[in-house]
Amino acid sequence: MAVRRDDDEDDEEMSARAKRITPKVLKKLCKEQGLYSTASLNDKLYLHYRGFQKIEGLEDWTGLRALWLEGNGLDKLEGLTTLKDLRCLYVHQNCLRKIEGLEACPFVATLQISNNSIPRIENLSGLRHLSTLQISNNFLQSADDLRHLLECPKLSVLDVQNNKIDDPECLEIFEAMPHLAVLQCQGNPFIPKVASYRKTFVSRIKTLSYLDDRPVFDEERLAAEAWTVGGLPAEREERRRQRVEKEQAHRRNLQYMKEVMSNGKAERERLEAEKAARKAAGEEEEEDAPAPAPAVDEPTEKQIYDKALAALEAKKRELLAKKQQREEEAAAAALIPDDQDESWPAVPAHVREHNPPPRQQAPATVPAADADADCTFEPCNTFAGARPGHVFKLGSKGLGYYSDGPPPAAAPAAAGAAVAPKFADKSDAQVVEEVGGDAAAPTIDSPSAAVPTPATASADLEDLD
Repeated sequence: MAVRRDDDEDDEEMSARAKRITPKVLKKLCKEQGLYSTASLNDKLYLHYRGFQKIEGLEDWTGLRALWLEGNGLDKLEGLTTLKDLRCLYVHQNCLRKIEGLEACPFVATLQISNNSIPRIENLSGLRHLSTLQISNNFLQSADDLRHLLECPKLSVLDVQNNKIDDPECLEIFEAMPHLAVLQCQGNPFIPKVASYRKTFVSRIKTLSYLDDRPVFDEERLAAEAWTVGGLPAEREERRRQRVEKEQAHRRNLQYMKEVMSNGKAERERLEAEKAARKAAGEEEEEDAPAPAPAVDEPTEKQIYDKALAALEAKKRELLAKKQQREEEAAAAALIPDDQDESWPAVPAHVREHNPPPRQQAPATVPAADADADCTFEPCNTFAGARPGHVFKLGSKGLGYYSDGPPPAAAPAAAGAAVAPKFADKSDAQVVEEVGGDAAAPTIDSPSAAVPTPATASADLEDLD
């Protein structure tokens, strides 16, 4: 509540008719502007457009270098005695009637005091570092009102626009200022009274580099000085001389470039002649001239398109070749039976023809009803809990517990029946001898059991056909 009450008091104080710069106001402005709470640590302060009518409360702001006070209701410059390091002071758009109170600020370099009611320039002799003075839109009228400017030796920028100066003698004051470089005099009654205003000012103020709305170049200064001496004909002659001088300078530059090129060419020819002479005298072996670097042409849009299209077609052909290879491998794999063992040894073709592998029969499927018939069964109308080795279900024998085990496997078919009838009662050596083969057949441990080989599987397929 206390903080809110202080804020309300500040608001009331800011909105009062006679606004003052109090410590509370400065504290609030420090928060708004992100300044240090210790006043002496700040080098700038914005007090513009606040409606203050008096400069006060700045005793602790000893480190200020720039102070903005424009847009207030100040009628007097005061309260700046502790601002020893002040460099820039902006007090335009106020109600000042006199320049004063700046004796304690000897380092001020920029003073903006436009849009006030000042009738005379004075009290600036202590500002030995003053370089910029903007005092436009005031009530200056005569040359005497400007004569105090001669006591500011370092003044280089002066703005006296839109005053009431009607005395052409002010030109003498501007001419006597040793470092005046920028001068703005537009909007004053004395300008129409000066014949050829711009030429006169440019020719008489030797240090001027900017007048009113545009800069002053050397060519303009020379033409203005010639006009001062001989009038318009002398100015025209000076401008013609400047054009001739520019053309001659341009020709000299071109001639210099031609001489540089001709000298370089003559030097190359001399070096080549010396080299040829040494080569003719046998002093130097002929060196292979380096091959010129091939010219690299930037590809056109059509070439880029053709290159991309060729790459796309090559990729398409590669994918088609891979697809065809996969199809061939799949077709070759389809010719090999699933029960073929790749680890079996190869058998000669003439042995495969006379010793086909036995045909294997698919195992007979056992119906679910026959499987339940082989299981033990204990009838039970309700599930009475899990029992080891049994499962509760509704089977062919009714609802109850069935033994949880596969039915006994059927006895394998006799292996001897798989032997080809032609070679059933013969040994391996007799089979090879009868067929007349030159390769040894694989050894079979039991004469009554014939083991099929990968080679005999294809013969079996032919028999099936």
